[in-house]
Amino acid sequence: MKKFNRPTAVLLALCLVSGLLPFRSPAASAPLRLTVAADTHFQCAADLGAFSDDYTAHLLEPDLYGYASTQGQMPYESEAILAGMLAEFEASDSGILLIAGDLTCGKRNSHLAFAEHLRQTEQNSGKRIFVINGNHDCAAENGGTGISMEEFREIYADFGYTEAVARHESSASYAVDLNDSYRLLAIDSCIYGEDEGKINSSVMRWIRQQTAEAEKSGKTLIAMMHHSLLPHYELQPMIDLWQAYAGWFADHGIRTVLTGHIHANDISSTASDCGNTLYDIQTGSLIASPNTYRELTCAEDSVKVESRFIKQIDGSLLPEMLTEAQRGLLAADFPAYAKEYFVTGVGKWLNRNVGSVNRLARWFRLKEGTKAYAAAEKLTGTLGNAVGQDIYGPENSIEAALAAFGAAIPQSEYRKPYEVAAKLMYGFFHGDERTVSDEVDMTLLLKCLEGAILTAARDLPDKDALGALCFQLTGRPLSSSALRETAEKLALALLETLAAGITDDYSEPADLNVTLRFSAAGETVPLHALIRFIRLVLGFVKRAFGGKF
Repeated sequence: MKKFNRPTAVLLALCLVSGLLPFRSPAASAPLRLTVAADTHFQCAADLGAFSDDYTAHLLEPDLYGYASTQGQMPYESEAILAGMLAEFEASDSGILLIAGDLTCGKRNSHLAFAEHLRQTEQNSGKRIFVINGNHDCAAENGGTGISMEEFREIYADFGYTEAVARHESSASYAVDLNDSYRLLAIDSCIYGEDEGKINSSVMRWIRQQTAEAEKSGKTLIAMMHHSLLPHYELQPMIDLWQAYAGWFADHGIRTVLTGHIHANDISSTASDCGNTLYDIQTGSLIASPNTYRELTCAEDSVKVESRFIKQIDGSLLPEMLTEAQRGLLAADFPAYAKEYFVTGVGKWLNRNVGSVNRLARWFRLKEGTKAYAAAEKLTGTLGNAVGQDIYGPENSIEAALAAFGAAIPQSEYRKPYEVAAKLMYGFFHGDERTVSDEVDMTLLLKCLEGAILTAARDLPDKDALGALCFQLTGRPLSSSALRETAEKLALALLETLAAGITDDYSEPADLNVTLRFSAAGETVPLHALIRFIRLVLGFVKRAFGGKF
């Protein structure tokens, strides 16, 4: 059993006990209009560097999209995309822009340039902008090309810190009044130098003080932090004690939390033991397709969420390294170009990450040093290229590999397996997954993975090791049927790794355009870890048995 240190145990107890106390809601207030963006990942021209063309084997149209990042982010277009969003904010009826972390690539030059863009927007429009840091914004230590948390507060002093009614001394957290009725609680959830997030005990004590002050002042609180407070997909890593924090927030006047980090448009909800609703409104990365930001209307009993998408950009702000062909397509149809860029990025991500034995070894308890482990390692080592082979064709295709075992693959218009994976991942990043993904694509991707494994197995020279792997997974010696069953099981495990939790909304309500009522949370995220674990296991069993369980 995991042991908690005394301060953590005391904090948890306070959170749980204080959650039982009633919170008096502030008096009714006029609706507040906000614009929300996240994960802008801005890079100025000096920080862009040369294109990276790694992992482009077997990709379609590498001449156009081969420079795509493995996460689908568009750093070379980031200045033009940012300028487009800021211009739309200036023209909107929203008076405040909130940016939920990962403002830049983390380099000092980009931070200074980004802050200047925000400053010009405030001066041109008379509107206000507030930011909080993300895990990419500050280095663990000062020095080099990055900045420290203290420098972050200095560079962005005009975007929250000088107007703050309260600041946390040892983090970037602050509180600021948005108007006479609403107060923003900007929470630093970063572990500097790490991707993971945390609300440490000192920050939590400060949050408790701010909620008490807000109640006395009659302020309605809205929180903003980079990392998720509620889970948005099944296998998402979460901050420690998130269940306790979520319940406590809901019972102490924080009913809306604005987040980023995952690069997906998703809204999760939960209800505390006292019956109070909390929504985690996560906004996708501005510089990754579908290039989203949000407009919120906050009222006493609800939050209306409207999603906006960047449709066009100013070509004069694109860097010189982009070709005329790329510039032309970006100008003609920016959303289409950004989506194809995203698809290519997924292909590069698969090339880089699918070829790892670690996940399969844990899944099937393969011990390092055994023949079964060696075979799995050899198979996965070739899968990066295999997922880029043609799906259809009489030779050297997924279709041909399956046909050799008497199996067929569904017909489609996809050409490469990574296009299928990209469709599913795009649904998750886009939001409202149920309207974007479908079971046909899941089945096709499963068959693509199975065919890729069979292709890799055909070329594996160590048949003894392959036989050991078959016996480990099926209990039978190497044969055509045992190999087919082995490929099916490995493909299902890989599909679970790639797609678990991203093809179906983990928590209602809708993700893009919806009015969220504080009186009811719909299908909620369970706050108890055991319930969440059971839900995950049942979901996997259901998929493993083809939905018959």
